[in-house]
Amino acid sequence: FAPFSRCAMPLSLVALVFVYACQCRPATTPEVRSFIEPALLADEDLTEGRFAGTLQASATTLDRTGIPTEFLTFNGGIPGPQIRVRQGDEVSIRFLNGLPDGHDWSSGVHWHGIEGYNASDGTPLTEVGILPGAETTYTFRATRPGVYWYHPHIRGAQAIFSGLYGPLIVVDPAEDELIARGVLPTDDRVLVLSDTWTSQGIVTSAESTNAMEIMNGTEGRELLVNGHLRPTLDVVAGSAVRLRLINSSITRFWRVSVPGHTLIRVGGEGGLLNHARVEGGSVTGERFDITTGALLGPAEVSLGYERGEVLLAPGERADVVLITDGVVGDEWPLRWEDSPRGRHEMWVEDGEMVMGDAADDGTRPGVEVARFRLVAGEEAPITLADGTPLLAAVGRSIDPVATPANAQWFDEAGTTLDEEMTHEEDENGEQVMTTWFGMNGVSWHPDHMAGPEQPMAPSAKSARIGDTIEWEVRNNSMMAHPYHLHGFSYQPYALVFWPDPDHATADNSAVRVPWSHDEFEDTTLIPPFASLYFRVHLSDPAGDGSAAGRWVQHCHILQHGENGTMSELVVSP
Repeated sequence: FAPFSRCAMPLSLVALVFVYACQCRPATTPEVRSFIEPALLADEDLTEGRFAGTLQASATTLDRTGIPTEFLTFNGGIPGPQIRVRQGDEVSIRFLNGLPDGHDWSSGVHWHGIEGYNASDGTPLTEVGILPGAETTYTFRATRPGVYWYHPHIRGAQAIFSGLYGPLIVVDPAEDELIARGVLPTDDRVLVLSDTWTSQGIVTSAESTNAMEIMNGTEGRELLVNGHLRPTLDVVAGSAVRLRLINSSITRFWRVSVPGHTLIRVGGEGGLLNHARVEGGSVTGERFDITTGALLGPAEVSLGYERGEVLLAPGERADVVLITDGVVGDEWPLRWEDSPRGRHEMWVEDGEMVMGDAADDGTRPGVEVARFRLVAGEEAPITLADGTPLLAAVGRSIDPVATPANAQWFDEAGTTLDEEMTHEEDENGEQVMTTWFGMNGVSWHPDHMAGPEQPMAPSAKSARIGDTIEWEVRNNSMMAHPYHLHGFSYQPYALVFWPDPDHATADNSAVRVPWSHDEFEDTTLIPPFASLYFRVHLSDPAGDGSAAGRWVQHCHILQHGENGTMSELVVSP
């Protein structure tokens, strides 16, 4: 990524910089523990095609880091229970708020990635925060298969950092046939990836007032897989294991690797793919003149992670397969590796503080977060490689969203992700550093006790059920941001990498990279100074107008969203 333009900073901030820098160190390696799958949430309605369950949020003391610590949990666990349903199921979840008393812990549940049921979206635009001691019920139909998750959207950064998150898996009926054919493995695991920071029996605050920490986002020093430190997962040698990966961290990007082995992507946010693929490395785009549009030749763009790895920004998910082609007794590490995302730092230069890209952005030491241990068992080899048919093998396909669109939201009509960091003099004459986050030049965040009657976001978009929109979301900042749209899955079709305004290319050019597949997404990482182009059809899955309403769009680095990188899409009947 291009260097961040420098600006002077006061020496008085050196201590704050040191405090933040300490947060980047991983915890010491703990003892190896057994892998624990998130427990299945009990189904209280045994009717075919229906699922009903109960989630209760509460403070729970757990020993996950060697010291008993008070976390916030769903049903007493980290992560919360696994909700597993089949495509088309009617889902009803009763939520009980057992969090500490007071307005500070009003809460709710957002079903990240679930489409079309506005009244159950669990945000301050769809409901007044559920007070401690109160309850509500969320209902929706699981219309699209895929890997999803749930979490509060009120004080989301602190709630998730403290343990309030859980997996939601919507199973595609086609999986049974693909497993029977030996294309997908029978061994199917959910891995919820998170981080936190515990100290003296409590989870530290992610609601920082430190401008640099807010800008970079809080990263925990304890990296957890299913709420545990460095668990070991036994898998059968000569077979394969399916890993449904969820990044529930509030800031941390998870670049996941198994050194010497390949993670094969079979699905993710929008269910199974047409064909399996191996991701990472670099992609080829077309350089073009920004002024004239003239094509200037091919250009290679690095993705920031190696081929055979997976990169997940906060809120993103992936469905991958690891082929266990070793021998009994082999042990393979699952590693977190750093990836460049535009983290900033400050240093002293000529007696002043200056700010720029962190020297270790993308180069911090990797950490083993789990381990695979190959054991004896009934071998079940599978036939899977880059390009292997998946949906295509069972006569189905993910088709492109139809065009032409009802609206094209490009350039000024599109959505921008904006940020600024400055230092200024306060009323006491002291130099202080400030941050500002916004969408379309406006900083906004809803009032969690105002509910659906609160004023509309100044940068809100408006459309109607049934519209198809071509949409540009442009990242105007020096940092990578994961963009998340509630209520509707979209289909990306291109990324454009614009020049850094402070380091413009001599030929005034940009690079357009076409999206190489038709996957539906709801959360997408947008690199610095890049535009994501996607098509979205505003469908109404229930057919009764349930998709009409106020839908949040925001950056899923939660401190960015909660500090203003947020807006809404208002969908009319």
